[in-house]
Amino acid sequence: MRKLLMSDESRPRPGTRYLACGPITHATGMGLLAGVFGGSTTYVLPDWSPEAFLDSVEKDRITATFLVPAMLTMVLAHPGVGDRDLSSLTSIRIGGAPVSPQRLRDAVALFGPIVAQGYGLGETTSVVAGLTGPEIARAATDDPEMLQSCGRASYDTEIRVVDEAGLEPPPRAVGEVIVRGPDCVREYWQEPELSAETFRGGWVHTGDLAWMREDGYLFIVDRKKDMIISGGFNIYCTEVEGALYEHPAVREACVIGVPDEKWGEAVKAVVVRHEGAAATEEDLIEFCAGRLDRLKKPRTVDFVAELPHNRNGKLDRKAVREPFWSGAARRVN
Repeated sequence: MRKLLMSDESRPRPGTRYLACGPITHATGMGLLAGVFGGSTTYVLPDWSPEAFLDSVEKDRITATFLVPAMLTMVLAHPGVGDRDLSSLTSIRIGGAPVSPQRLRDAVALFGPIVAQGYGLGETTSVVAGLTGPEIARAATDDPEMLQSCGRASYDTEIRVVDEAGLEPPPRAVGEVIVRGPDCVREYWQEPELSAETFRGGWVHTGDLAWMREDGYLFIVDRKKDMIISGGFNIYCTEVEGALYEHPAVREACVIGVPDEKWGEAVKAVVVRHEGAAATEEDLIEFCAGRLDRLKKPRTVDFVAELPHNRNGKLDRKAVREPFWSGAARRVN
């Protein structure tokens, strides 16, 4: 397992003007604490809006910040963002949820080679893998596959991808991500059964499905519980969402499995279009068909004004999925 001493290019330090974007949760709180302990000047934006974010960057000459993908999407789509003075920014970290390759390309185009991303969990208390700004900028032009990666293991962390038997499969084979290191917790408070399921043999079993490239880069494909099984085939929501985000009309997308009498589950996309965009259901299905295996393309597309997010700013896939499964005897078909 290859390990990497991650660059500290974006680590808050004296002289940094760090913007902590609310609500303050685990993901944003870690950045805030890093800023405090690093001796930076820390600004707190308790009520999130892209307008407030851009105003603070300009007014307070912010140099570093952390955004979840939903926040990044709103900033990129904000009218007039290209006319704002964002030249003070030297580091933008993205995390808390998967970010599509297209959004990373858009972010590099707007901000330059200062956009980094990380992967971690509450159970690991910090980032365990990451892509640096230069890596993402280079990938945008020379290694497009790497834009789907969350990076390589940080210096004090071990990451493995294992199959159901706990063995490491060949490179590029999908399995569950397990992690161990000094920052990982050992049990949940007063949850012995859940602890026994998650913390085994000194490893944190994350419930995330991923594959490892030959050079040690980790590629998250989905949560185990979010994977769609249609006609016996495994379909990963994030892969379909990545294809949708390449369409210029798509502002935000959530892909879920819905009940289907023939296939068990069918792929549905719930999409927020950019203002003024007129893409139809047929347009997006055909677009995805040109980028994905035919079994993976959405069978239906619903358009909504907005998608639900939880208090961490993550897309609430469960809330999107719930109406389609209400009344079902079980939540798989």
